[in-house]
Amino acid sequence: MTYQTDVDDIITVQAGLASFWSNAQGWAPADGAALLASARLDWTPSLARSLHRWAEPPALADGDLILAWANLGSILESSLRLFLGVYITDYQNSREDLEAINAIEQRGANQGQPYPPSSIQFEKIRQLLGRREIFPADDLAFIGLVQARRNAIHAFNNREIGNASEFRSAAATYRGFIAELATRLPYPDDVGFRWLDGATSIRINRL
Repeated sequence: MTYQTDVDDIITVQAGLASFWSNAQGWAPADGAALLASARLDWTPSLARSLHRWAEPPALADGDLILAWANLGSILESSLRLFLGVYITDYQNSREDLEAINAIEQRGANQGQPYPPSSIQFEKIRQLLGRREIFPADDLAFIGLVQARRNAIHAFNNREIGNASEFRSAAATYRGFIAELATRLPYPDDVGFRWLDGATSIRINRL
């Protein structure tokens, strides 16, 4: 399996997720569908295609490596927000968890209401996923790694950014992660998607 093949699979799954969940009215809960419709999921396939930029050269300059991690991190964060958006009913009912990560801080007319997934920081999302044990420890470690590497773009002090080989390995891991995430979301029984069949195959081979 090559890096380019990994990216092609990521693009396929991201495009399928964006196509379905951007038009989920009548399937997702009304408030969740409204959030998803405004979340610019249409950007994620383009961001996924940008991963092809980092296939060459074998060793990436530091600036390119920082941008590569930012590219992967943005897709990962969008995917996690999608996951929370789809499950917004459970998410809103998880008041104890949200309070534990200080995710209920709205003021004014929304006083005491939890922030929507689109407004919660990446770190808070990671904490919530860990608290709820929504994903296994290996996936949480992967999320933390990409988050830390991505944050190098915001820093002017020393941060670990790894190397091109580590980045491309992380992209391969994300291929399995996004397939896992995609297959755990609910879909109508009478609708079949070729991209979802592909995600299912990736998930099975990942086990």
